Amino acid sequence: MSGLKSSWELSLERSDDLVPELKTKKKLTKKQKEQIAEIRKDYAAQVADRDVTTQDKIRKLSDRVPPEEIEDARQKLESQFRDDKKALDEKMESEIEVVRNPKG
Repeated sequence: MSGLKSSWELSLERSDDLVPELKTKKKLTKKQKEQIAEIRKDYAAQVADRDVTTQDKIRKLSDRVPPEEIEDARQKLESQFRDDKKALDEKMESEIEVVRNPKG
């Protein structure tokens, strides 16, 4: 019986075979984890701020835009928000990658 492996052990072996680079990834230090958490928190706040601003602009569209143009203006604002969010997400991921893999 001692020669048998559990399904968990077999699964781990298969995952190593499928994704070998996971084995070579070094573990993050406590400082790196804290830095990454701070970066994520900062970017989440930026996204939330942009979301609130966009929603406020959408609510005020009826004051600034003719009724027949409101839907187009709303779609443009939402599209701009999605583009901004995507850009922020990409910037956040690049900053996190720098923390994970310092060049020093």
